[in-house]
Amino acid sequence: MRLALLALETYDLARLPRGRAHTRYMGRIIGTIISAILAIWLIVTVAGGIFATLKMFLVVALIAMAVFIVVWFIARGSRRS
Repeated sequence: MRLALLALETYDLARLPRGRAHTRYMGRIIGTIISAILAIWLIVTVAGGIFATLKMFLVVALIAMAVFIVVWFIARGSRRS
């Protein structure tokens, strides 16, 4: 207990800087880190959207090709009759 009181007495609150908790340089570092994280998140999100769009176009193209082949076979068979 005595050691804790001694530590509190030697810790002078008047020596602490008042005002901001960090300097402007530290704020720029934090801003840069947050900006980099957001930029990476945006790139991943956009890439996922583009990939999903391409997958949708591929599925639509496969369905269209299947419909075309079925119609082609039906039309070819009715010509022979």
